[in-house]
Amino acid sequence: MDIDAWRREDPEFTRAVTQIHEPGGLPVDSGVPARHAYWELLPGDVRARLLEKAGRCLTWWAGPNSDGRPSAVVVGDRGLCRVGQVQQGEVAEFRGQRARVEPGSLHSRTFDGRPAPDGRATAPGLPGAPVLRLDLVPEAQGVLGHFPPAVQDFLQRPFLGGDARVTADWYYDETVEPERTTWFVVLVLSTDDALALAEGTRTLDRGARPGRAEWHGIQCHRARLTPR
Repeated sequence: MDIDAWRREDPEFTRAVTQIHEPGGLPVDSGVPARHAYWELLPGDVRARLLEKAGRCLTWWAGPNSDGRPSAVVVGDRGLCRVGQVQQGEVAEFRGQRARVEPGSLHSRTFDGRPAPDGRATAPGLPGAPVLRLDLVPEAQGVLGHFPPAVQDFLQRPFLGGDARVTADWYYDETVEPERTTWFVVLVLSTDDALALAEGTRTLDRGARPGRAEWHGIQCHRARLTPR
């Protein structure tokens, strides 16, 4: 998917705005270790293989999958890598997969997370422009909705106009302190052809309204993926 070529050829795409999602709940199970602690629970050879295949790390996490089995995701400048534990008869083993990043296609950007000067919750675009919508499961929409509009636009735009199913992977954890609550949030969107991710930390002072939560830098990346 050559998104830059598409922009040059389709003025309507350039004019369009992406759908802005509302934040959803971020429930936390206090019984599940955070990503650093869970990473140490994975076998050392599994961790080493993941890091080798991914290359220079852009983001990562580890935790239980939907079946409660150990899993991990690492995204690097060489690939998007996933690993999970599966049961084979009497033996539990780890199996992984990697989608390769096309060399030279990685594009990175940092967002400060501050609201727009005019206070409008809209993505970049012209007034009255068409809204391009991306089909995501409600849980992924809720995680995406926590990011500022410009980040939501950055993440969604590589996948708009295509018919490929978009896979969403995400991770977040919560740290509660007397003065504030801190969330670490990661969202990765991918198809067979492209990936986009955002990683950031957000804090909310004790007693403040949810809308006053503040992002402390959001690292975003986009890249093309080569066929498996």
